[in-house]
Amino acid sequence: MKKIALLMDGWKRFFTYAWPAGVLQRIKETNEDISLYIFNSSGDWSRDKDYNIGEYNIYHLPNLNEYDGIIVDLNNIRYPEVRDYVIESAKKTGKPVISIANEIDDFYYVGIDNYAAMQEVIAHLYEEHGCRKFWFVMGPEDNYENGVRASSLKDYLHAQGISYTDADFYYESYEFKCGLNGFEKLCEEHGEVPDAVICANDNIAVGVCEAAAKRGYRVPEDFRVTGFDDFDKASYYSPNITTVSHIREEVGYQCVEIFLKLWRGEEVPRFNYTSHACIFWESCGCKTDKRIDLAESSKEQILHGIEMDEFEEQVLSLEYELLRCNTVEEMSQWIPQCIPAMKCDAMYLIIDEHMNDFRNLKDYYDRYCIENEEFCVQGYPGQMKVEFAYENGKVMDYKGRQIEGLFPMFEANEGGEDFLFLPLHFREYTVGYFVIRNASYLMEKQYLSQVVNVLTSAMENLHKKERLEYMNRVLSDLYVKDAMTGMYNRLGYQKLACSLFDEKKKAKENLSIVFMDMDRLKYINDHFGHIHGDWAIKTIAGAILMYCPDGAIAVRTGGDEFLIITDNTDRDVITDMIANIRDEIRATAEKMQLPFPLTVSAGYIITDIETEKVLDDYVREADEIMYQEKTEKHVNR
Repeated sequence: MKKIALLMDGWKRFFTYAWPAGVLQRIKETNEDISLYIFNSSGDWSRDKDYNIGEYNIYHLPNLNEYDGIIVDLNNIRYPEVRDYVIESAKKTGKPVISIANEIDDFYYVGIDNYAAMQEVIAHLYEEHGCRKFWFVMGPEDNYENGVRASSLKDYLHAQGISYTDADFYYESYEFKCGLNGFEKLCEEHGEVPDAVICANDNIAVGVCEAAAKRGYRVPEDFRVTGFDDFDKASYYSPNITTVSHIREEVGYQCVEIFLKLWRGEEVPRFNYTSHACIFWESCGCKTDKRIDLAESSKEQILHGIEMDEFEEQVLSLEYELLRCNTVEEMSQWIPQCIPAMKCDAMYLIIDEHMNDFRNLKDYYDRYCIENEEFCVQGYPGQMKVEFAYENGKVMDYKGRQIEGLFPMFEANEGGEDFLFLPLHFREYTVGYFVIRNASYLMEKQYLSQVVNVLTSAMENLHKKERLEYMNRVLSDLYVKDAMTGMYNRLGYQKLACSLFDEKKKAKENLSIVFMDMDRLKYINDHFGHIHGDWAIKTIAGAILMYCPDGAIAVRTGGDEFLIITDNTDRDVITDMIANIRDEIRATAEKMQLPFPLTVSAGYIITDIETEKVLDDYVREADEIMYQEKTEKHVNR
């Protein structure tokens, strides 16, 4: 089985569906055993850099050495560190790498010939319509494709001897607002409109037409406008936008064709261009034989609107149900129930086990307080957990299954399968990833980003809730627990131990009272320092807490004095407990290589419920028994 990795970036939270669609089309035509693994981020749609970095972390998930071919689409990534990481990781594998629509050293190029296409556009305006004065409203100045298109235009102007200045070019984005802003800016700069405004894509071209209309200009009567990419808006806008058409799926299709040739040992040129065609329409003053079915377009828009309304209702239902969930697993199960379109071949939720830390921690003093920094900011933990798995309409019993890497968990069963990996993160903190098998149709429908965002928000709210509940328990414990050891303090003794004694007295049940005292604490402090003394106290407290019976109350009553109150009155059990505590203290001291022997003296007594004694009386008696043992040790020394 051959594996292809596709690392791509969604545009404004939309998936670039065409690339995987073309890849899968060619795989199915060949009947080759090839599977596709898509690692998709939706970075750079937010102004919050931390959020975007959390999205881009998905590129750290795959070990690219495990793939036979790698495709990268880095056009929309503006963070140099992200681009550099992907490029270097792919290069190090020594596997064939294809870059989509972006020239990168050592990688094959697949995409439209932007230079030739844009030359055709400006040549048409110059030769057919006699245009001599141009404005250019372009996309991001640092974008590769935009740069090639701008260079092509400048080269043509230079070749024809047409003068221009940098003030004739406006750079911003590929969005509609770029057309609005660009036209306004150029009008302020130049005053009179040019013969033609050439735009980097159709979004921008429509924006220019709208801005011109607000100023009283008409296209193409007052000046001509061209776009690029042949989006639907180019066809249905009035006037129809002159544009450059190219079949995007052909990019993915050619990528597979290149890999097949390379795997067979055949030579492949570095640059591989997909076909394109210029469509000269009304916005440049041309007529075309191509007919636009506005009725069919309106029907499609109506049906799309109905579909999206239904989807929005489903998302609201999902949000409501997620608010009621107490675990991430419960949340995951609501996705296929609330979003029928998500009843796909299979879906999986893989999470960092730190997600459950605050739920699992029962005692603040058992471990340090865990902050968000415990989640990865770059990369993923070596081992993660399957929180939810859904296959062929059924929830699978994979809960708790550990996963290291992606294989064999996500090994394809047959050629033509695809796996889509999406990041889950709380801003920059990575909490896991979402996997969908054979999900290409979901990418086309644009459902996934909204569903994943709703799930992630619910997960983050649950995590914050669990953290808040945990910290509230910590604050409550601060009154009744000893900060150094986590055992109950004297106030805890008064509130809990005395109450337990009174309850047992009413029920006519006895208790065991164990008194333990650390040996030679003063000697340790004087000769080795108080730091060693504190370590010794913590070691003893840890051993006591480890072997305390369930329901027992462990108390630090003084600097080196400890109490255990338990309802287990079996003398053999109590004796074994004390022995286990001593063995644990000895083992821990040896492991820590403490420069002194660490021991405790102990005494215990079982209450007699028939007497009038109070708990303090029994504690004193247990103390006296303990003291007898300590005295014997002193005599022996």
